[in-house]
Amino acid sequence: MPDTYSITSLVRFPRLSGPDGDFARLPRVIAEQIRSRMRYMARSLLAAFLCAAIAFVSCSQPTSMQRVADTEASLLKNRIPPPDANKYRSVRDARDWQNPYLMVKANGIDARPISAATEAPTMSPVEVVAYLEKLPPMEWPYGLVVAVQENGVRARGDDARIKRNKEELVRLLEKAGIKVDLWPSG
Repeated sequence: MPDTYSITSLVRFPRLSGPDGDFARLPRVIAEQIRSRMRYMARSLLAAFLCAAIAFVSCSQPTSMQRVADTEASLLKNRIPPPDANKYRSVRDARDWQNPYLMVKANGIDARPISAATEAPTMSPVEVVAYLEKLPPMEWPYGLVVAVQENGVRARGDDARIKRNKEELVRLLEKAGIKVDLWPSG
């Protein structure tokens, strides 16, 4: 015969037999076992909740800046075909370049107007991707590629700022999925 009887799947208590005193302990034994099991379940539930919360937070949405950059990259890639090197490989003069053409200066980036209707302000490297996103698809005949050139006319101390602007610009363009065709400074 087994030493214990199972009342539920959670509570097991010793078989009580003998004088009436043993039966008087029965409720206290059961209550203590139930309390012990409930504490264990509460701790297990708390641990499971904390693990789920950590997993949820680690898989959360990207920051707003990441979403903007990802959205811009996907919008450009959806609207503009991939670059076709066969179409622009033979271009040797900036006047013949038909895609967006960016001039890196110490005070920012100039976008050469492609047409008279296109406005070309001086921008920070961060603003360039948003500017390019607004261009219509007909201004991308070579596909998703831009020409980037450093300004050849410089004042004393411009070299470091131009280099910094160019590095940031190239990084942002590549992150947005835009191929960069570097041109030598004139």
